[in-house]
Amino acid sequence: MRTDTCGRWRCGFNAAEINGHSLQTLNLNGAANADGVKIVGFLPPPLTLLSGYTLGVENDELVAKKGSGRLKKAQLVGSIILVQVELGLVLPVTIAGYESVPSWADGGAPVAAYTLIYPELASLLGVKNVCAGSLLEPLASAATVLGGETYNNETKEVNAGQTGWFTLACAGSAAAKMKLMGYAPQTNFPGTSAPSTADARQATLKMITADYCGEGVSYTANGTPVVWENHEGTVDSSNWHTPGVVEAVWTADGALCLGTPRIAGTEAACTLPTCDELSLADGAWVTHVALD
Repeated sequence: MRTDTCGRWRCGFNAAEINGHSLQTLNLNGAANADGVKIVGFLPPPLTLLSGYTLGVENDELVAKKGSGRLKKAQLVGSIILVQVELGLVLPVTIAGYESVPSWADGGAPVAAYTLIYPELASLLGVKNVCAGSLLEPLASAATVLGGETYNNETKEVNAGQTGWFTLACAGSAAAKMKLMGYAPQTNFPGTSAPSTADARQATLKMITADYCGEGVSYTANGTPVVWENHEGTVDSSNWHTPGVVEAVWTADGALCLGTPRIAGTEAACTLPTCDELSLADGAWVTHVALD
């Protein structure tokens, strides 16, 4: 059944932030991100009788670790991540909720999503969701996690093998959509015993952001519909929109060819062949213009 509702996880919000500082990448070992933000402590849920838990990321999910013990998923609700921002100010980021979001991929594992809030006296409820922007409900579960990997927003590239780092991806962001499609660095790709490759994830980012030329320039806008299908046959969004003519065939370098852009009248800054001689067999993804 086709649906035209563009829900929380399909239409984007601003990247994660706190007091105007980026929370998109964080380090578990206390290193500061590019905005000077760093994790300085972790408090387990108040009802946890044992102390000494530390924050970690395993299988692209947040965990509280103590020896062989693990708190995860809904067990983390009530935990507090202490984050230092400007001038030594430390703010508590509370895990106020948990949600299991169905995968967009056939056979894909559900995606763990968290409600992350911090004090904001100017807000109606006195708290603000780290995924602000167009998110009207501050207590919505709107953030997911990708472990050991960061993403360059300027070049639309994957920085794999980043030990100690993780990405906090807000609902509707390219990284969150990529994870919902089954492409995440610590989660087995649907039907296999290993995660997708870094190249496959980068091709997915290029496709989602319509980076035709592979140079980091996005030729789409929030809420623009497009129909995508991956080489493995696990993801096909034709149940959301009717596919029209081919837009592009995609690899980690961007578009191999360009038919009709998803936004009418778009002129890419590079010269690409038409897609008449290419198909999904030649790339990681094929996209079609959405007819409805």
